[in-house]
Amino acid sequence: MITVNEVMTRRVVTASPETTFKEAVGLLKRYRVSGLPVVDSIGKLVGVVSEADLLNKAEKREPDAYVLESRRHRLDRSRAAALDVASAMSREVTSVRANSPIALAAREMHLRGFKRLPVVDDDGRLVGIVSRSDLLKVFLRSDNELRAEVRRILDHAQRTWGGSGFDAKVCGGVVELTGTFRSKNELEATLRAVAGVDGVVGIRNRMVSGTDGAEFLVLSVEPSIDE
Repeated sequence: MITVNEVMTRRVVTASPETTFKEAVGLLKRYRVSGLPVVDSIGKLVGVVSEADLLNKAEKREPDAYVLESRRHRLDRSRAAALDVASAMSREVTSVRANSPIALAAREMHLRGFKRLPVVDDDGRLVGIVSRSDLLKVFLRSDNELRAEVRRILDHAQRTWGGSGFDAKVCGGVVELTGTFRSKNELEATLRAVAGVDGVVGIRNRMVSGTDGAEFLVLSVEPSIDE
């Protein structure tokens, strides 16, 4: 299992709550990023400030627009008056632990529509940032590396349940499996384990179980990381 720690970017441009509004805009422009993690004096993640947060100051609203304003608009108005990052940043931050599997980070990004997530240690201190492109690096694993990991799964299955003729071929990240199991449940459990290997693009199953006779049991297996 590959963890976030293995693919994340460790050098992160950050701001502090005391960073001025103008300094924050300068950091975004200088490093060509759309947001900055905000950390306190001991490196703990306390918020995120984005272009959208800072853009509130550029929006000019009519005075009577504040009469029936929503809670969201009141927050926007507060941020528009901000002189520093502490007043402009978003305090509710979605982050991921460094020791989390990359599949968890991918799921969070997919569900929330994020392009990147701050990475923290067990004490909540910022240790990196992980992006969609970082997560996609697992699909660059070599076919030989993938085959070696799949072979370990097949060897374990054979030691545990028996069976015969197990083999795996990998081409372009797609795994082709052959072999015979004694039961359908054992076969399906092995397929799930192979599908969970980081970097596997898909599976062509040619394995059969004793209860299936000569028929192939073909399962549709999703890639290990959400698109």
